[in-house]
Amino acid sequence: MAEVAKDQASRDTASANDARDGGHVCTVGFCPICLAVTTVQPLRPEAVEHLLNAAREFLLAMSAVLSARADDTGGKESGPTLTRIDIE
Repeated sequence: MAEVAKDQASRDTASANDARDGGHVCTVGFCPICLAVTTVQPLRPEAVEHLLNAAREFLLAMSAVLSARADDTGGKESGPTLTRIDIE
């Protein structure tokens, strides 16, 4: 029992040291955010800026394509029309 507590204390100390040294602090095994951050971390700032600009342009292009596709599929006349009929 004492060995388990000692192991836990050493792991807590190691994780605290990692956090101070800028190491990995996420508790999730496969965190996509942490994975992206650790992948981009060794890159130069110019490369990261270029990738972010490319991603922004890609999202703007996809938005334009989806908007154009929505306009081509009918837009205003796609819904059913109702006509009022007076019954006497």
